[in-house]
Amino acid sequence: MLKQILLGAAMLATSSFATFSQFPVPKANSGEAKLVHDFTIQDKWKELDVSVRGRYVPIQNLELWLDLPFAVVTRLDGKDADQERMMNLTYGARYQIIPTVAAFLDVSFPTGKYSDNDGFEFYFGGQYSQDFGKVALGTELGLSMSTEGKDKIRPPMQMKFIAELDPNVSEIIAPYVGFSLKVALGNPKNNVKVDENTDIEIETSKTSGDIGIFPYIGATYAINNILSLDLNVSLGFGKDYLAYFNGNDKIPVTLEATIAASF
Repeated sequence: MLKQILLGAAMLATSSFATFSQFPVPKANSGEAKLVHDFTIQDKWKELDVSVRGRYVPIQNLELWLDLPFAVVTRLDGKDADQERMMNLTYGARYQIIPTVAAFLDVSFPTGKYSDNDGFEFYFGGQYSQDFGKVALGTELGLSMSTEGKDKIRPPMQMKFIAELDPNVSEIIAPYVGFSLKVALGNPKNNVKVDENTDIEIETSKTSGDIGIFPYIGATYAINNILSLDLNVSLGFGKDYLAYFNGNDKIPVTLEATIAASF
């Protein structure tokens, strides 16, 4: 059980692909830096991650961003799981094609310690957003695929859909609610060496069509024109999806706290 959970934690770290935002690219020469704290509880597993994230808009409509995450506390059944580590670094770019539509490409590098998939991960797709006055809608549709790493395992591709609603309540407190839907496309494959001249790929498990649903709710508090505080909570559903990608089919609960500085 311990091995399964630790494996799942590593797989989760390499498959948590995401963009910086689902809303339009900010104005040129602007940027934002974030310090993000994620505390996740899943059955007997507890983990505290800290991420340093930032984005910058060097020219109009083009956003560049990065995410450097660390697992700082990992515990299983109340005991230290000794999985504190740097996780995979992600670089991303997003281009605002028209005011309501953007395209993006994120690349995750196998920099993480204990990373189950030590290949590269590519996540690309498009976004549609619209401000209706009283509420803003941000959506995203993307496809994730990974290369084979030293472990000779190629994870399945995944499709991801995000939808978020941001009600226009006040200039100080900005609540939001949304969900992400992830669908496994295909089965993981292991490259097995038969002899010196022959390699074959075998499917290690059945994941094609497995679905994970992750609803979330939160709010952003504007401290001043530069600093803001964000708090949110998210859940995870989908036993088959969670069993493979998390190594644990119990419902995960993640509390997230972020301090952000805009410039």
